[in-house]
Amino acid sequence: KYLVPFSSAGSPCVDPRWPGCFHSYAGFLTYTFLSRAIQLNVMLFLFNVFFPMYPMDGAKLIVCSLQLFCGASARCAAKVLLWTSIPLSIIFIGDALLSAVGKSFLGGGGGGVNSALMAYMGLMCLSESYKIYRLYVEERLYTHPLFELARSDTSRVVDRNGASTRLNTSERDDPEAANPQVQFSEIRAFAGQGRSLNQAPPSSTPYQNMGMPAESRQAWLKRMEEEQAQRGKTVRELEDERLMQKR
Repeated sequence: KYLVPFSSAGSPCVDPRWPGCFHSYAGFLTYTFLSRAIQLNVMLFLFNVFFPMYPMDGAKLIVCSLQLFCGASARCAAKVLLWTSIPLSIIFIGDALLSAVGKSFLGGGGGGVNSALMAYMGLMCLSESYKIYRLYVEERLYTHPLFELARSDTSRVVDRNGASTRLNTSERDDPEAANPQVQFSEIRAFAGQGRSLNQAPPSSTPYQNMGMPAESRQAWLKRMEEEQAQRGKTVRELEDERLMQKR
């Protein structure tokens, strides 16, 4: 019966003359201590796991589930965390202040240790949420242990030499991907090239089959050779070319 956290079980008796009662106060105190400890641990477990207020484990489970299982971005998970933690922390602080005058709406009243504990937890949650909000505004969520996926280790760079993958040296989070747009294509009947089934296709070069004309490929190879030759020139050769251009 002491596993039910919000129940109030009756106190055991201390009387050696009655069966079922404790014969000494030592046994009575031990029983009371263990039962209250079980009740308190069950309450802490339920609050820690099922209450989505950071830094409780419930908020961490929500953030990790959104990123790992739902495919949400780190910035989206941070917004969900802020929108759940900040209102709950304000409620905790407000209830602690109201309980000091005996008007608590969460079950407490009259101040005391419980009100001080609720006020402390609310202030701690509000402080941690503010830190995450600052990181969100500064685009540095990747520095927080919960949002390490906000910045990828590598980045794809496209320049005149083509696409390449490099180490991500940026000190900012990756830009949040926009919502995918559905591309509608028009369906046309009989949109072929007008060849018969028994007719051989026209001859084409391998480069044309890949979508690149042979002339364009030759020009690209020539430009690459010129750039390679330009890089291999010595300082003396570059100086002679500069003098020849001035003449």
